Amino acid sequence: MNLRATHSPLDCVPGPGKPTVAAGEMTHMGRLAEKVAVVFGAGNAVGDAVIELFRREGASVEALTPPGADEAAWAETFARIAAARGRIDVVVNAAHRAPRTPIGATAADFMAAFDALAETAWLLQKHAVLSLRKTGGGVIVVVTSVLARVAAPEAAALCAAARGVLMSAKSAALECARAKDNVVVNAVLAGRLDGDPTHWPDGALLLGAPAVTPAEVAEGVAFMATAGAAYMTGVELPVDGGFLAG
Repeated sequence: MNLRATHSPLDCVPGPGKPTVAAGEMTHMGRLAEKVAVVFGAGNAVGDAVIELFRREGASVEALTPPGADEAAWAETFARIAAARGRIDVVVNAAHRAPRTPIGATAADFMAAFDALAETAWLLQKHAVLSLRKTGGGVIVVVTSVLARVAAPEAAALCAAARGVLMSAKSAALECARAKDNVVVNAVLAGRLDGDPTHWPDGALLLGAPAVTPAEVAEGVAFMATAGAAYMTGVELPVDGGFLAG
C-alpha cells in the first residue's frame, strides 16, 4: 500500500483551487495554513477546541453539527462545502455524544445511545471519503474515547460504539489505501475529559485516569492533519496522559 502520490492530501492547490477564507478566520502561515477543514462537533468541548486551534493555525474551517441519519443531508453538506470552498482537505469527526447505559437500561436506550455515536460516525466517514476522492484525496480524523480500548461500568453502549467507531476508521483506512485514492483515515482516542458530561462522560467513568483537556486532544487532532502525519493511516493516537499504557 503506497500512500505517497504526486498530489499529497496535505498539498495546497494553487490558483482557482485556493480556498475562500471566511470572515474572521486567520490567514497567517500556521501548521494548517490554506487548508480547508470541515469539523463536525461544534458545541461540544473537544469539537470547539479543534475549531479554535485549526483557525489559529491558519485553516479555513467549516464548523458543523451532524445532520442526523439522513444520507441525502450528508451528501448535500459535503457537496455544498466543496462547491463553496473549492475543495476539502481535512475532515474531523469530533461529534461525540454518549449517554450512559447501565444494566437497567432498555434495549431501546442502548440502541439509541449506540446509534448516536456509531451510525453518525459511519455516515460521516462514508460521505467524507466520497467527497475527498473527487478532489484528489485528503485527511479524515476521527475522535473517540479511550473506551474503545478499555471498559467502564454503565457504559455498555459507549464502549461498544467507541470500539466500532475505531475499527470502522481502520477499515476505511485499509480500503482507501487499497484503492490508492490518497485518503488517509486516523483516530484520536481522548482520555478522561471533565466538564462536558453530555458529550464526554469519561470524567465520571474513568475516575482513576489522568485528566486531559480538550485543548490537548485538539493538538493530537491537529498533528494528524499536518504533513508530519501524511504517511500515517489506520493509526490510533491516544491523548490520555499514559492511561492506556498502564
